[in-house]
Amino acid sequence: MKRYKYLIKGQVQGVGFRPFVYKSALDFKLAGFVKNDINGVEIEAEGEQKDIELFEESLRLKLPPLARIDEIQKTEIEPLLKKGFAIIQSSDDSKTSYKSALIPPDTATCQECLADIKDEKNRKYHNYFATNCTNCGPRYSIVKTVPYDRKNTSMQKFKMCNSCEEEYNNPLNRRYHAQPISCNNCGPSLSLFRGDKKVDIAQKEIIQKVASLIEEGNILAIKGIGGFHIVCDASNDEAIKKLREFKHRPTKPFAIMCKDLKQIKALAYVNEKEEQLLTCKEAPIVILKKLTCNHISSLLAPNIDRIGCFLPYTALHHLLFVHVQNPIVATSANLGDEPIIISAENIFKKLPFVDFTLDFDREIINGVDDSLVQVIDDKTQILRLARGYAPKVIKLPFKSEKKILAVGANQ
Repeated sequence: MKRYKYLIKGQVQGVGFRPFVYKSALDFKLAGFVKNDINGVEIEAEGEQKDIELFEESLRLKLPPLARIDEIQKTEIEPLLKKGFAIIQSSDDSKTSYKSALIPPDTATCQECLADIKDEKNRKYHNYFATNCTNCGPRYSIVKTVPYDRKNTSMQKFKMCNSCEEEYNNPLNRRYHAQPISCNNCGPSLSLFRGDKKVDIAQKEIIQKVASLIEEGNILAIKGIGGFHIVCDASNDEAIKKLREFKHRPTKPFAIMCKDLKQIKALAYVNEKEEQLLTCKEAPIVILKKLTCNHISSLLAPNIDRIGCFLPYTALHHLLFVHVQNPIVATSANLGDEPIIISAENIFKKLPFVDFTLDFDREIINGVDDSLVQVIDDKTQILRLARGYAPKVIKLPFKSEKKILAVGANQ
């Protein structure tokens, strides 16, 4: 009988790594535990040598979709000769050592969560704008510190209902320790404002009302994962003219969000590589070559043959496109050279031209803009590394005694 201690570094918190380890340990009849700590994940595994080797192989080859291992430190320790494998509470030794656990990026809503949203029999998640699981949803934008636990995120104030708590505590459920887990019964709620005055409207009517406001030619601010978008109908010349005047942006292109890939292909040429980028979990804006068409305003990207397109990446976006038929302008809510706005109060204060604001009460801790990419000679060029890709960690081939801080623009 052998027992080993593993210290795992990489993108291993908030990505379903601990339940994956738990299931693998059960498969190979190992005893021990797995837990988060301030540097990553710690595992102790005890069993027959051949079973431990199979367990280690599964760590390398069968990771959850969002997980990535950068380093494994392995030490043999004394067997305890105890039975059972458990996921135990995270440890926080931040008073005696520095924190180095990686925070995962925010990712687009997965297909399983989209199915939950559409399922009329699923009372918890049907039409719920903040549906997520361990494979998708907000991460970096809601975290305050590591370990990545609910108490360290902006979801701390939302007490889980019994049903969500059962899912959260079940290692075999895909929402096990999904820190932003919530549902229609216990999660964040939407608010609609006209100017800075709250509109008296039922929750279930808000999204359809917002769709109507867009189609009527209004300019809206809509909260996303990492900040607000300024939104209007991408086929409405008058709305886009107003937006250009208000933002002092006479010709700079506006990106558009489209309902689906079919809608994008009606507006632009899309090759195989570009399609992969449009539909990947990072869901960036992809710069595409325009088709000649009359479906959208010529004022979106004047004087150039390119257009930036992206797909809905939150449950809220998908629900909005149930009612909105045209593509929408979805440009960052900010003033020139300022970071993206992350609170409704700053929309009211800094962007008074906005007709309506769609907000929700899950706080954005870390603002993050949409990523922007293009394909050149079949290679991806990242023009703005942000939502979906950030925070990006680059492992250096050397160690430095000095503390080095590197930040991007507006940070």
